[in-house]
Amino acid sequence: MPPTRDDIITIIAEEARIDAAKLTSDATLASLDIASLDVMSVLFAIEDKYGVEIPVETVNPADTLGQFVDAILARVTAA
Repeated sequence: MPPTRDDIITIIAEEARIDAAKLTSDATLASLDIASLDVMSVLFAIEDKYGVEIPVETVNPADTLGQFVDAILARVTAA
């Protein structure tokens, strides 16, 4: 079963240690203080859970959380 947006948000909240309520679609990764190491942890967790590879180049710190989640979902569902 493919992941949902909520599944991805949950992983981001856990890996970046941020309250999921703060993770709104229009917030940028930078404004949420999601550092590059946190992004790597998120990507590794998603890769492990869903058996896909997500290149770190697909993520831009200026992206909104919504764009980040959409990029991840596109990779996971394409696999």
